[in-house]
Amino acid sequence: MPRQLPWSGFDPFMSAMNQRESHVHPGGGKRAAALIAALIVLAACGDGESPATPVSSTPKIAVSVFPLCNLTERLAGEDFEVQCVLPAGRDAHSYDPTPREVAALEGTDLVVIAGLGLDEWLRQVVNSATSEEVAALELGGLIETREVQAPEAGELEGHHHDHGHSHAAGAPDPHFWLDPRMIAEVLPTLRDTLAALKPEAREGLENRERELQTSLRALHREIADEAQTWTHRNIVTFHGSFGYFADRYNLNVAAVIEPFPGQEPSPRYLASVLSALENIEAPVVFSEPQLEARPARLVAEQSGRQMYELDPLGGTEGRDSYEALIRHNVSVLRRALE
Repeated sequence: MPRQLPWSGFDPFMSAMNQRESHVHPGGGKRAAALIAALIVLAACGDGESPATPVSSTPKIAVSVFPLCNLTERLAGEDFEVQCVLPAGRDAHSYDPTPREVAALEGTDLVVIAGLGLDEWLRQVVNSATSEEVAALELGGLIETREVQAPEAGELEGHHHDHGHSHAAGAPDPHFWLDPRMIAEVLPTLRDTLAALKPEAREGLENRERELQTSLRALHREIADEAQTWTHRNIVTFHGSFGYFADRYNLNVAAVIEPFPGQEPSPRYLASVLSALENIEAPVVFSEPQLEARPARLVAEQSGRQMYELDPLGGTEGRDSYEALIRHNVSVLRRALE
């Protein structure tokens, strides 16, 4: 029987969320509070008198991308079953799950996504697997989002795109997880959402969240100190995934190679990138492991620049934790920008 999610009329967490309201995507705090309240009701069901289907004793959480999944796993501990949905090496913008991957999501109690146009596909996939509407937490709705800037959207001098796309100039940027301080902001709501699913796990969740916050603060300080030593500040990324990181650590995304991930850039657009690079002090260009590197290699060769690889998603050897992924990228930037 489908879970009955009472989205309206429940606001017990709004007083705690109000002080965060000025820092969240419009409506994000209210939606999260309503979600938590709905899950409290859902977790309480199971006496046979309610029409709602209760969650299991070990709630199952489906998370879209590895950085969010790794932090959710560590926050959840052994009290929850956490499944990372996007396979390592795949791109979140164009992922098409196999029937077996869809079937593995049966029984999911909660979906955790970045949102903001990136991974809403997970809601549809999970609802298809479970044949019912499953609660979803959109972490991107909890932060003060940055807008995709014109160069990140392929809007260079003499070249303009006209696409209704999540990566268009002015759209909210979904790649907030690459900024450790942004991730730290969403952890309390993630903690409270999990606690609503399994109230007896709250103490462990609070302890693990404190540990994660300590680790994230140390990581931020480490990057901030490191970034001050970089000689160059302009970067040319493969697509607009490093905007939050660049804003936090005083870098400038001067251009991107592939504005719309998975859609190979046209020769005309690549010519505009090469033209822009003639006037930009950017020593290297970057590819990404989840996307075909050929366009970046072409720009590097024709502009006389080196090519390095930045990884926005991780989940592979040596990048098998959130902190390891971020440190890997910092190491690449150190070599590229020295």
